[in-house]
Amino acid sequence: MPRARLSTEAINQQKIRIMDEAASLMASDGIGALSMRVLANRLGMTAANLYNYFPNKQALFAATSERGFQLLDQYTEAGVTGIENPREKLAALLKSAVRFAGEWTGYWELLLHPPTPLRKQLEAEDSALVSDLRQRTSERMLGLLMDLLARSGIELAAPEPGQQLPDVAALSGQDFGPNAIWVRIITLLTNTHGLIDLYNHRMLDKLGVEVPPLVDALIDASIDIILPPAPWAPSIHADKDIP
Repeated sequence: MPRARLSTEAINQQKIRIMDEAASLMASDGIGALSMRVLANRLGMTAANLYNYFPNKQALFAATSERGFQLLDQYTEAGVTGIENPREKLAALLKSAVRFAGEWTGYWELLLHPPTPLRKQLEAEDSALVSDLRQRTSERMLGLLMDLLARSGIELAAPEPGQQLPDVAALSGQDFGPNAIWVRIITLLTNTHGLIDLYNHRMLDKLGVEVPPLVDALIDASIDIILPPAPWAPSIHADKDIP
């Protein structure tokens, strides 16, 4: 008797299971250790069956990258929901990125630290694969940054939808000293990226302190690179008469 065909939903759920297991394997053993045969063994299925869902490792990496951006987008969107204060919103967004990287380390590594040949391959075939999700995530962060800066009296036009940040050539005539706004923004993002790497490699554990509050404090301090918290910090005398 012929085997019943799986529904579209069942196929999609199996693909998610495969991608999540691939991410788990990449987190534990590294991206280079991922092979279709090893992955099939981890899933308790044959390699031939795995190829029914992803015809080759290239297709698996591409689909897993797309799911990674979907998850990152979900984390960042949920992280800022209901928060109006722009500084708190930015902090929540960065903290949600740290949480995503810690809970889905394999996806984070694939998105941010893929081997150079794989990165070039994925970028060459990016077209509609991950560009929309990546753009939406970056636009949300840029929107929060622009809002934050505007609240501080710094007017800086955000890129139009679909446009990228100004490239180096376009900015070549501007000051790149430590107070240049783009330098401070990139410093903030670089600090967050480095913090995530320290967190994921458990380097912060060696300091002998409670790690989650330390991560929050480091993110808050990094945001101070752009703006100090004073404009939004409640006065300690807010509910008292000042003599």
